[in-house]
Amino acid sequence: VTGQPNAMGGREVGGLANMLAAHMEIENPEHRGRVQRFWSAPAIAEKPGLKAVEMFQAVADGRVRALWIMATNPVDSMPDADVVEAAIKACPFVVVSDVLAMTDTVRHAHVRLPAAAWGEKDGSVTNSE
Repeated sequence: VTGQPNAMGGREVGGLANMLAAHMEIENPEHRGRVQRFWSAPAIAEKPGLKAVEMFQAVADGRVRALWIMATNPVDSMPDADVVEAAIKACPFVVVSDVLAMTDTVRHAHVRLPAAAWGEKDGSVTNSE
């Protein structure tokens, strides 16, 4: 689960579970082939993964048993925050990487990892706002 600050950049480079880079569709064989050839990947998923709300539902019902939450606080930012918090609490293994030492999400982590803030990293951020 990644945070909101670079969601647009994530969509552009294929960082979301439900689409390929450049907004190409996972279920389109031509799009998959193009990305697979570009990355010289031996295989590529044929179906989209879970979106954030669906993923927390899967955590709640036991289909997902581990989470690595990076640079976001879904207990505060997701719809139905109480449902999300209950799912995270029930998850057998939760890793949280964040620049903040304590958030409502970090509180439920089994493993806490530090993260660099935007001004401490190289690269670019794409934002439409």
